[in-house]
Amino acid sequence: MKIAIVVERFPPDVGGSGIRYYKIAEHLSKRHTVDVFTLGKACLNNGKQRFNVHQFNPETHVLSPTFSKLNRVLFFSSSTFLQFLLHSYDVIDVDIWPFMPFFSTKAAKPRTSVVVSWNVVWPFTYNKTLSKICRGLAYFVAKTGTHHVTVSDFAKNLLQEKLNISKDKISVIPNGIDEEFLEAKLKPNRGRIIYIGRLEPQKRLDLIIEAFKLFKKKVDNAELHIIGSGSLYMRLKETSKRIGGVHVHEQVSPSKRRELVNQLEKSWVFISASEFESYGLAIAESLSLGLPTLLTNAPYNAAVNELVRNGYNGVIVEHNKPEAIAAALEKLYRNQKLWDKLSKNAKQSVHFSWEEVAQKVEKLYKKLGKSVTH
Repeated sequence: MKIAIVVERFPPDVGGSGIRYYKIAEHLSKRHTVDVFTLGKACLNNGKQRFNVHQFNPETHVLSPTFSKLNRVLFFSSSTFLQFLLHSYDVIDVDIWPFMPFFSTKAAKPRTSVVVSWNVVWPFTYNKTLSKICRGLAYFVAKTGTHHVTVSDFAKNLLQEKLNISKDKISVIPNGIDEEFLEAKLKPNRGRIIYIGRLEPQKRLDLIIEAFKLFKKKVDNAELHIIGSGSLYMRLKETSKRIGGVHVHEQVSPSKRRELVNQLEKSWVFISASEFESYGLAIAESLSLGLPTLLTNAPYNAAVNELVRNGYNGVIVEHNKPEAIAAALEKLYRNQKLWDKLSKNAKQSVHFSWEEVAQKVEKLYKKLGKSVTH
């Protein structure tokens, strides 16, 4: 089969959807031709991978430089449109965000099966103007996409409820876990808290830092390690200079995943206060090591509903309350038996390999590839 993947962020840029596509492409390219279309300054093709990465310069200006984000979307969409006019594929998989590449793909390849991967759910979480526009776009995607893939039952139910997509047009294929995580041995430093993910406002790192400051007053040796990239990176670096115990690290590329495992092995608790998650890959990876996870109960966080069970493999506290987060951290610090119980159960929570994920995706692609005549 000849497969195309369209995703805005792809390694070395960090993001759950990018890592997912990287792992899928890595496995499927052993048996099929896989082309990835993405934004980026430097080419990833280094001879070590079987799939092809076509990266477009995100700084190309279609409009005035003032509209930087819109420029990215328009340039990415037009670039993929031109590529698909020139090349044919059996199946094209498009990440839902930022919507417009899906429409350019369908315009260029109206008779090709287009899989829509819903790796984000945020358009349904806000009532802002942008969210309303995105919900309108999502409605048309729902009606014109050949098939839809979500990473959790939570996301699937949300699509059925909000967009009225029939259940036979949606497949749930969760994210996988690298072998390095499953084989890792936890050697925790008590009081060492870790966050891994995008450094963006919706991840609510402000809540985490406020909670950490409260916890630090009770536990002097406490540390907070933040790993990732995003618009808040420089601000968080400045914050780390003012607040003792806060350490901000750059993102870790897929080729250096062992470094991420090393960071997790030394940690005591994984923490997240995200407003929304379709799955929570970093949370699943942390659980696979046996690392208890502390979450806040934001209503659109799939991890709260599917990955973490309060009092079983982690702790879930009220959202928007740093004092509740700090109190939960202190309780875990003072109660070693509770931490041991959560750690043991966390280790048994997640065991889904990327090979299994790729097999499920491959089966879907083959089915859809045969259903459309080119």
